Amino acid sequence: MSKLALVACVLLLAWPSNALAAEKIPIILDTDIGSDIDDAFALALIVNSPELELLGVTTVSGDTAARARLAAKMLWEAGGSWRRVPVVSGEPGKPLPVEQTRWADGFTSPQLKHEKATDFLRTEFDRQPGKITLLTIGPLTNVAALLKEHPDVARKIKRIVMMGGSIAWGYGPGSTATAEYNIAADAPAAQTVFASGIPILMAPLDVTAMLQLEEADRQRIFTHLSSLTNALTLLYHLWNHPTPTLFDPMAVALLIDPSLCETKELAIEVEAKGFTRVVEGKTPNATVALHTEPQKFFQFYLSRVAP
Repeated sequence: MSKLALVACVLLLAWPSNALAAEKIPIILDTDIGSDIDDAFALALIVNSPELELLGVTTVSGDTAARARLAAKMLWEAGGSWRRVPVVSGEPGKPLPVEQTRWADGFTSPQLKHEKATDFLRTEFDRQPGKITLLTIGPLTNVAALLKEHPDVARKIKRIVMMGGSIAWGYGPGSTATAEYNIAADAPAAQTVFASGIPILMAPLDVTAMLQLEEADRQRIFTHLSSLTNALTLLYHLWNHPTPTLFDPMAVALLIDPSLCETKELAIEVEAKGFTRVVEGKTPNATVALHTEPQKFFQFYLSRVAP
């Protein structure tokens, strides 16, 4: 070995390991997985994104215990360290359709934790103050409950990245702003979160409602034949609708690659019926995604979940 090569090897061994790879983004996922199918597609993207470190999953809305079993089983199917990610159910709410949870009926795992979701969240944010991003892809009930029970936690959350709201687009082509489901399902909770002072990165309908997973792309995923894509195939058939819209995966993708959307700093106010209005002249409380190129998003998504 030459003297130059020997010096290079010594320097490489002495270099801190965290300098050789990008530092992972620690996240906690709060989800209403089990109703619409996009939550499952979002969890699959998290599992296939090495930039992210999933510290835990909390479930919200309706039968939260059934949702927790579903999330835990998906992580179990992913194998390895994913089987150690804690999953905690939030307070149950009014009954809602959760056909996909039949896939996880009777599933048990040590990762299913029997504690309050708000207590789990508080402990995690206390452990790493200012470091953890909270990724919310369901109603904001758990987050608002956390802020009410433990107001000091607000300053310990690095930021909230959410799928939610509507600025100029609704659900269909040519539509205008509407009360988007995740916000309208618990508007008082959303009001609490947007008034909390926590930095928010928001993926509204403006950049998600047009993300239809068409048949060719579905087949690419369903014929990939990994344990995780097999799970998506089964959940898709339990969901029993033709074309998924990948609302929630955009929030995950935007966290990893902000260039997927054009964003703007805006002051957002949540109305009683769940409309998210832009308030002129006020200090911005959210970074809001307003435009995306669907083709670019799907290239990103498919390259990870079904490469």
